[in-house]
Amino acid sequence: MRIFLDFMVGSLAALFPVVDPIGGVPIFLVLTTGIPASLRNRYALHIARNVVVLLIASVLVGGSVLRFFGVSLAVVRIAGGIVVFHAAWKAMNSDPKLNEVDNQDVAHRLDEHKDISFMPMTIPLLAGPGAIAVALGLAAQAGGDLSVSTAMNLLAIAAAIGLIGLVIYLSLRSSTLLLKALGASGIQAMSRLLGLFVMAIGVQLILNGLADWLASIHLIRL
Repeated sequence: MRIFLDFMVGSLAALFPVVDPIGGVPIFLVLTTGIPASLRNRYALHIARNVVVLLIASVLVGGSVLRFFGVSLAVVRIAGGIVVFHAAWKAMNSDPKLNEVDNQDVAHRLDEHKDISFMPMTIPLLAGPGAIAVALGLAAQAGGDLSVSTAMNLLAIAAAIGLIGLVIYLSLRSSTLLLKALGASGIQAMSRLLGLFVMAIGVQLILNGLADWLASIHLIRL
């Protein structure tokens, strides 16, 4: 049980700053301007569900897909670390999470009263490439065999993802209160702080991937 809890807490610590549920609150408020509270709450539930399903699917299926295409998990860790570091660099420099094309697409969707819970809230805001890369890295650390320990580690990752989904739902559900409490500057400052942790995770993923790759070609011994 101690190993399960440790792996779950580690997975939660790795995924939470990348997903950044609090940082997505201002965007959610903008996208749901003028929408009834009941529909906003429904969007919050759908977004949390989509993030959980997408990340768990990445953990369970992503490794098999990569093996099918002959891509090693060491390479995935390096690539994921680069993606995570790049996303953190943008967050540290306060770049907007949506570009002009995304903003135009969002406005078009709202005009047509379409569901925005998957695009752009789930992808690319919350469960973007960085979060998927971290999920794949966690799956690699869980183990590659069919042992009980691997199954428990995967269950711990799923539990951590479920907790993140709950935080997403609660944050978006209470987005108006959260914005009033922290203010726009407070949320921006918290996003920058989380960006620092994301950069550290990105560097660690790159180093772990390099170590695994060097070990695979017998240059170092782990």
